[in-house]
Amino acid sequence: MWLYRVLITLQDPVYFATREVGRLYQTEAYLHNYALTYALGLATSSYHDATHVPHYKQDLEPLNARGIYVTPAKPLEVQHVGHTYKWADVRYHVKEKKVDKNIPTYGKVRELAPESVFEAFVLSQTCLRLPRWIRLGKGSGKALVEAHELSFQKKKGDYIVEHPLNPMDVPQSPTIYDLILMPPVPLIENAHFEGEYLEIQQVREKKRLPAHMRYVFPEA
Repeated sequence: MWLYRVLITLQDPVYFATREVGRLYQTEAYLHNYALTYALGLATSSYHDATHVPHYKQDLEPLNARGIYVTPAKPLEVQHVGHTYKWADVRYHVKEKKVDKNIPTYGKVRELAPESVFEAFVLSQTCLRLPRWIRLGKGSGKALVEAHELSFQKKKGDYIVEHPLNPMDVPQSPTIYDLILMPPVPLIENAHFEGEYLEIQQVREKKRLPAHMRYVFPEA
């Protein structure tokens, strides 16, 4: 099995609505593994979808047969930027009722700033050639990808994973963890497990990931 450490450096502002508070849209400082899998070109969705309903199970589950899995990305160096925008006049396709209240015609967005750096891991049963450039977020912001193959050892016992994980995809249940609320599935980090894990050999530190991670989705 191949294991790659992937560093992602934003070249443009990146926005996706993690939380919506009125007309304030906030972007969390993590990249979800679903979005990252699509961005790396490992899964594709239909170009046109009239229903605007995501098909994660249909698009991502086939990667299990190929032994490919992408973790969420952890922020290493992150800053946010904010800006205010005006709402477009949409009366031509939405019939509005006349109201006496003064409703604001602007909104605010908190985005990930350029030069923010993230770390993710990609596991594969075959050697992969990951793209050098990808697009992320609702505005398709450009990001640089640097992938490096790492060695690892498979071990068993009690272990802690500091890296963010999608809890649906981990075969073991964590005993303690920190929750990161973001759609479509909340992530966890600093999770305590017992079972098989991969100990990644790096120059300065050893990192651990659960063994046998795969894309899992609840039954409809």
